[in-house]
Amino acid sequence: MGKTGFRCKIPDWYGIHSGFNLLLRPGYTALVGPNGAGKTTLLLQLDEIAKERGYDVFHYSNTKDGGDRARQQYLDTGSLEYFATSICSSEGEQVALNFGKTVGKIGQLVKKSVENNTPLFILLDGLDSGASIDRTRELMSLFQLMEKDAGVMPGGVEHELYIVAAVNSYKLAKYGCVDVRTGNPVSFGSYEDYAKFICSYSQ
Repeated sequence: MGKTGFRCKIPDWYGIHSGFNLLLRPGYTALVGPNGAGKTTLLLQLDEIAKERGYDVFHYSNTKDGGDRARQQYLDTGSLEYFATSICSSEGEQVALNFGKTVGKIGQLVKKSVENNTPLFILLDGLDSGASIDRTRELMSLFQLMEKDAGVMPGGVEHELYIVAAVNSYKLAKYGCVDVRTGNPVSFGSYEDYAKFICSYSQ
């Protein structure tokens, strides 16, 4: 554990896999696998393990923090413009709207973490649901900006920041991927490689 990576044992909660050892490098990691493969479960497990070790954790789930809950918050706070926009938007636009209100908070957490030299986990689930290509590029740029703020760079890291995202889009799965079935690193040279990997779960 430390700036070279976060090591832990992932137990099998629901009979999805047989359990595995996981090593996360500081910076961005994409959890890849089809729906039902265990991406959300792995995020919950990382949340639990990181907190047990005294890490600061920020966990955002589009299912839990977006959708009807976000719309209710807009009503409760009198944010009628956000409420109306959410009602009239596509799924991808709603996700972008809801998460967009959280980006500033995440930026402050990263800044505070770096200033205080305290390790931080940012766990993200479902941010690319219904997302356009432009939206996935924006998300990747955001992750890279957070890495830069924490001094994460090829060959070294100044601060222990982990950004772990459960993703379904190839654009967000091109870098730093982990197979949620085994915990092993995976990489994809093309969309076809990624599609074959996802389809391999059903074989």
